[in-house]
Amino acid sequence: MSRVFVAMSGGVDSSVAAALLVEQGHSVTGVTMQLLTSTEDEDGCCSASAARDARRVCDQLGIPHFALDLRDDFEREVVGPFADEYASGRTPNPCIVCNERMKFSYLLAYAMTQGAEFLATGHYARILRDADGSQWLARGLDTTKDQSYFLYRLTPHQMEHLLFPLGDLEKSLVRTHAARFGLWVAEKPESQEICFAPSGHHTQTVRRRHPEAFEPGPVVDLDGHVLGSHTGLADYTVGQRKGIGIASAGPLYVIELDAVRNRLVVGTEDALFATGVLANDVVWRGAEEQEVEAVVRYRMLPAAARAVRTEGALRVRFREPLRGVAPGQAVVCYAGERVLGGGVIACAD
Repeated sequence: MSRVFVAMSGGVDSSVAAALLVEQGHSVTGVTMQLLTSTEDEDGCCSASAARDARRVCDQLGIPHFALDLRDDFEREVVGPFADEYASGRTPNPCIVCNERMKFSYLLAYAMTQGAEFLATGHYARILRDADGSQWLARGLDTTKDQSYFLYRLTPHQMEHLLFPLGDLEKSLVRTHAARFGLWVAEKPESQEICFAPSGHHTQTVRRRHPEAFEPGPVVDLDGHVLGSHTGLADYTVGQRKGIGIASAGPLYVIELDAVRNRLVVGTEDALFATGVLANDVVWRGAEEQEVEAVVRYRMLPAAARAVRTEGALRVRFREPLRGVAPGQAVVCYAGERVLGGGVIACAD
């Protein structure tokens, strides 16, 4: 059996992942990244409260637990870039960045230096191994919980040292296992928010670093005609309908956040549909050109598309137009269950 470190957030998923590995006979150690300061959300998945909850689960399981103080690293690697992106008129996905730069960088490296053979997490995703030993990230069995979208940047080398014990399980069975193990978190609710943005108030985080992102400016239509004024681009997201504050004969939606001119561009719903995207900061294991299933936001149904990998970029053309594609989000491409890769959306067309 192996020595395994388990990334534990104090929630039911990571707790069950640890319990299953203990049951299988592995030498298990729980480790929690403390990423939030005491002035931030005390119920966040990486807060001091989460570390206490994880330690309590480890005590139940009879395994060691460590908490790593990575607050400065988190501020530099995740929170700062998140605020910078929002101030630039983009819609970032901090969970993808956190997985890449914190969990599967700092935490994985820490586990390896402590003599662990694997780092395990409670993600709903799988790692498939070919006959030649190559490893691929794949969707979790529970399609309603699949989190492979957030993990698309994993490298084959990292996957050699990763375990996803929940990848083959339905969420309901995970709750059943939690009750079977007698874990006190069996009925603990899931967090659906950005951990450093309590109650979804990401604007507080952006305002702290970029107050200029809240300067009022014009609301314009697609032809550039001024329709009114906005309260600051960071208060809006692409696809938003309510809260624009513009009277019109029909519903208007946010089409673009023009940070260069501080303009909020609005239009009818038809203008929200895109036929393709251009992505940069690409991670790719597929062919230079191939048919794929593309996902441009978490939990959307995969869309048939054609992906073309070029020098430094990935262009994905959808078979049918997709609604509400937002620059800053990720486009992730699949071949069946396998993740081919993806990138950060630079623009839609």
